[in-house]
Amino acid sequence: MTAFDKLVARYQDLASLENASNLLGWDQSVNMPIGGAAARSTAQGSLARLQHEILISDEFGKLLETASAEATDEVEAATIRVLFKDRNQALKLPTALVEKKAATTGKAYQQWKIARAENDFSSMIGHYETLFEIARETSSLLGGGDHPYDPLIDLYEEGATYSQAKTMFDEIGPVIRKYVAVAQENQVDDSFLHADWDQRKLRDVTETVVKQVGFDFDRGRLDLCGNAFCARPGGMNDIRMTTRPSGHFKGVVSSSLHEMGHALYEQNQRQEWADLPISTGVSLAVHESQSRLWENVIGRSFPFWSYFFARYQEAFGNLEPVSLQTFWKGLNKVQPGFIRVGADELTYNFHIQVRFELEVELVTQKLQVKDLPEAWNEKYRALLGIVPESDSVGCLQDVHWSKGSVGYFPTYAMGNVIGLQIWNVVTQSISDWETQVEKGDFTAILEELSSLVYRKGCLYPPKQLVAEITGSAFDPQPWVSYAEAKFAKVYGNG
Repeated sequence: MTAFDKLVARYQDLASLENASNLLGWDQSVNMPIGGAAARSTAQGSLARLQHEILISDEFGKLLETASAEATDEVEAATIRVLFKDRNQALKLPTALVEKKAATTGKAYQQWKIARAENDFSSMIGHYETLFEIARETSSLLGGGDHPYDPLIDLYEEGATYSQAKTMFDEIGPVIRKYVAVAQENQVDDSFLHADWDQRKLRDVTETVVKQVGFDFDRGRLDLCGNAFCARPGGMNDIRMTTRPSGHFKGVVSSSLHEMGHALYEQNQRQEWADLPISTGVSLAVHESQSRLWENVIGRSFPFWSYFFARYQEAFGNLEPVSLQTFWKGLNKVQPGFIRVGADELTYNFHIQVRFELEVELVTQKLQVKDLPEAWNEKYRALLGIVPESDSVGCLQDVHWSKGSVGYFPTYAMGNVIGLQIWNVVTQSISDWETQVEKGDFTAILEELSSLVYRKGCLYPPKQLVAEITGSAFDPQPWVSYAEAKFAKVYGNG
């Protein structure tokens, strides 16, 4: 057995603990009764501690060093690079802090579900104070960067910084503001998308869409849940998606297509890498590039609905009188709203900007948790021109902070940017993609994305991967050009 084989064998213990943690997290959201919160929190804390102890152990360090000295190819080198990064981060964080975060998030998540339902922000103040204190301590311990936010965003998108995120929002803001103004002067009817939808039926029809695009339901599933997410409790061969019910057609449909993007990324990893840590998405922004690509660029395109609209019309009689053109424009209507996951493709980025700015202020202690609702509402007024009528549709709407995910939010908007950079490469190779999609054929698109992105796993760091695919660094301008062209058509100017 080579040194690399020994390292991979030990890594399997880490992977098994991670899979168990993912399964517990999925079950907590989909099936677990509320009474199980305390025990589940303890279990999640223990699993996090065991993972951390393996990573920081002398034994694991020696296996890494030996395997590194004997690495024979780029797969082994990439595996070692990923594990060194994980270990180096873990060595900077005390085991007690890691366990505390996992246990705290277990309790905070359960309370968040109650708090959101009951519009009770006060019940989350203590949890958020603890979790943001953990975030500040984590930032300090990890170090590096020019801003306290840098080590936190780097946890989710390696190499990303506060400055990069801020510059991105500055660059994409003008086109969003332009079409918010255009939309106010040119009303688009989307009343037919607001209804008392049969959520189970909507999920069932959407499952047939997801299956046709290419998701393998022998290796995954799709469930209704209060918050949409994608988990992999069994690696690439056990992908669990959830979708979010709402009173808008986009609720189940758009969230399913979004999570399908994540799921396709994971399902189409290389099977021969299944036991390696490189057999997963390389980073959250690259992951979001795929979920936002499938949800918006493909999933809200005219060719997509040219094929699938009839399927929904057949299932839902209220859509029968609606023309395809009217439906497509309604689906892409630009209208500031309170809920991030129900937002249109443009103003969605303002929702992310609000969260990014607020968590930066919370990390740097320019803002106290108790003052979060007021600060949230003011930023919504300034950016979107609306003020939430309750905290449930305001600062309590997202699950992320109850999970301790500080630094995560900017990756959604970064995903929009990267997704368009990658999509431009795809469409250069598949010039007739619209014709193929109009026929319900996604084979070529899925294969091209698998070749460019999915089957690369973590072979390269995210910045290198994007550069190798697109020939350029992170660049918001392709997204700006896409948004300008698309919404000129939506609003009749192109």
